[in-house]
Amino acid sequence: MNRRDIAILALCCALLGVAVFRILSPAEGATRRISVEAVDIRSAPIKSGESLVQESSWTPPDDVFIVGWAPDLGAPSALPELYLRAGETTIFLAPRASLEGLKPAFLPSGTGFLLRKGETVKLRLQINNSGPDGESRGARALIYFHPVAWR
Repeated sequence: MNRRDIAILALCCALLGVAVFRILSPAEGATRRISVEAVDIRSAPIKSGESLVQESSWTPPDDVFIVGWAPDLGAPSALPELYLRAGETTIFLAPRASLEGLKPAFLPSGTGFLLRKGETVKLRLQINNSGPDGESRGARALIYFHPVAWR
């Protein structure tokens, strides 16, 4: 055997080792799956000078960590406030003067807000109508979460 044959044999053994390692290693990597739940607040009539507070809730099927949200306001020019709350804790807030569209927000990597099975999270829309009579146009939010126990 010459050097070229030894190099080819070493390369083939290395490729075979990589293939065997990939076959025997676990199928799931370090990336964790995220679930998404949509919460919707329907549009409601609102008179001029009136304040309106609407809520919609979601109860998780199991213990979960909430890790992010993607809010959407129906009438951003009315300068409403949108909250995602669990009990008295505000998890996320879309403050007034967010006219350019709301961006999704996530908690820092490796963290999350623990929500136990049976507890509810509420999406709350607070709007003050300083214009003519109209509709609130509601609000929506996608809640990003993952289960506490990985399966």
